[in-house]
Amino acid sequence: MQKRRGMGQGRGMGRGRNMPIFSDFDLNGDGNIVENEFYQARNQRIAERAKQGYQMRNLGNAPSFADLDTNGNGKISAEEFTAHQIQHRQQR
Repeated sequence: MQKRRGMGQGRGMGRGRNMPIFSDFDLNGDGNIVENEFYQARNQRIAERAKQGYQMRNLGNAPSFADLDTNGNGKISAEEFTAHQIQHRQQR
């Protein structure tokens, strides 16, 4: 996964700066995230952050694929992903 600048880097965005973006999870670039992409990308992100020395807190609270696939069609759309990110930021 690549490092990004932009959303979340400015004042007032706080913890959002470390949140992944849709393309981090859409590994084949088809515009949807299927379950194996979701967990593969998550595991890559966890491994990268651990290598950087970040503590892996709250992994047990990480959302499941089904939590983001709100319409239950077996794919996470960009809209579903974004809606989850917004909800997550509001809960922090």
